[in-house]
Amino acid sequence: MIDVKSIGSPRARMVHQTIITETLVAMHPEVRMRRGWYILYESTVTDNPYDNYPDIVIFDEHNTLQFSMEITRKWGMSYDKKKCLQLKQRFPWAEFYIYNYETDILYALGEDGQWYNSQDYEICSRLFEHPLLNYIYVPEEY
Repeated sequence: MIDVKSIGSPRARMVHQTIITETLVAMHPEVRMRRGWYILYESTVTDNPYDNYPDIVIFDEHNTLQFSMEITRKWGMSYDKKKCLQLKQRFPWAEFYIYNYETDILYALGEDGQWYNSQDYEICSRLFEHPLLNYIYVPEEY
């Protein structure tokens, strides 16, 4: 018998997957308006299958990372912030965001390396017409 727990990390909770899917669907039309750009979920930032894999990523027509968003709960914030900071060093032109669905707060990594939150600022992306919180969907039953 195969022990599935030893194969890899457990899959995320249904609410986590629902938020990723619905957010991706909401963002998709604006991404597709940019010829050659595409949006993916839980994809690596490069072709290396062992590289970081944010929850939502957007690549331009040259397959260059432009946008990364993590969907998390309070306990995952520290890990996701570290991951975003590491990716920012490799992809300094890209945008990095973390959405905490337990607190309903969106965080943006600023050009200055500081984190800004949606309680104090309206978080916008150069890639989207509306503030980013407008694209994020959290099921009512959560």
